[in-house]
Order: sequence, then C-alpha cells, then structure tokens
Amino acid sequence: MEMQTNQATVPQQPDNHWKYWLQIWTQPRKTMREILDQPTNESHVLLLLLLGGFVYALNQASMRNAADDTSLVLMFVTIIIATLIGAAIYYYIIGGILYWVGTLLGGAGEYGDVRLAIAYSYIPAAVTILLWIPSIILFGSDNFTTETPKLDSSAGLSLIYLIFAVIELAIGIWGIFIFLKCLGEAHQFSAWLALLTVVLPIIGFVVLIAVLFMVIL
Repeated sequence: MEMQTNQATVPQQPDNHWKYWLQIWTQPRKTMREILDQPTNESHVLLLLLLGGFVYALNQASMRNAADDTSLVLMFVTIIIATLIGAAIYYYIIGGILYWVGTLLGGAGEYGDVRLAIAYSYIPAAVTILLWIPSIILFGSDNFTTETPKLDSSAGLSLIYLIFAVIELAIGIWGIFIFLKCLGEAHQFSAWLALLTVVLPIIGFVVLIAVLFMVIL
C-alpha cells in the first residue's frame, strides 16, 4: 500500500523517528511538525498502524469476553485479521474523513499530513503492548473471558491486573490529548477544532443511522 506523502520532495535527513516515541508524550505539536517536515518513514508508519491496531483489537476482545464463545487460537487469528483490515480502514478511510471535515473547518493540512497524524498518535496505544505481554503471561485466558479463575484465586494477581488497567486507562486518556494535538498540527489549527473535526463525523453518522432506523420502521 502506497503511503507516500507530500514530504517526498524534502531532502533526505537522518532517520530519527524512534525519538518521537518519547518526545510525543510531552511535545505532541512540536513532534508532529518535525515529522511533517521530513520524509515519511513508511516502515515506521506501518509498524505504528499494526501495533496500535493490534492493541485496539486486543482491548475489544477483552471487553467483549471473546474467548467465552471461541478458542484462544481462533480468537487471535481473528484479531490478526481485524488488525490488518482495521489499519487500512483507519489510515485511509478515517484519515480521508478527518482530512475532508478538517478542510471544511478551515484546516490547511493535506491528506498525507492527516494520515501521518493518525499514525503517530498511535504511539501511546502501541506502547501498551508492554502491558499486554505480561498480562497475557500472568492472566492467560482470564483477559478474554467472563469467568476469571486465576484472578479470583489470587489477590496478588488481582492487584496487578488492577494496576495494569489503571495505567492503560491513563495512557488512553493522554493518548486522546496527543491525537487532538497531532491532528490540530497537521491541519494547522487548534486542538479544539481538531476535536470538532472528530465529533462532527460521529454526530453525522448517528443522525444517519437514526434516520435510516426511522425509515425502516
């Protein structure tokens, strides 16, 4: 899949994209501007999309207790497939929607800029894979089932699980802040307008579903 953006004509610079994994937490706008001002690292973008998408799919499987109705093997196969499909949808389709709505609100970002903002704001989600690895080792299928025999039989494991959940929640909340800052920088407007750029399509989708529902009934 082609991920080339308008930065392709910028003279080649040393590849320092890994520093953004730390810098983006405290300087999201500055980080996003640096990313936009240098050539796109397509392999890095792909890594972020796959890691972030994989973590998102894991979270969905956990919230839905996916292993209640299927084996862990089949569940993980489904997660991998969903990650690949979801990454493409998020990067290209959602990216296109946020680009279009943002331009209507006065944004100056190009389609490629918005997609890069989407990809790099996945860093917080990608980092939580460091929580998921020990979580799967320690709690096993309890992560994905309604019944949790391992957690129920150990106060220590339950405490660790709670700590992981709190850390992941904090990262998720901060990740929203980072995303809005990155999207705002890509469109060259405020984070508040970035929030509106995200909210308007959601409202439009809800209204569309409501209208269709009323028509069907």
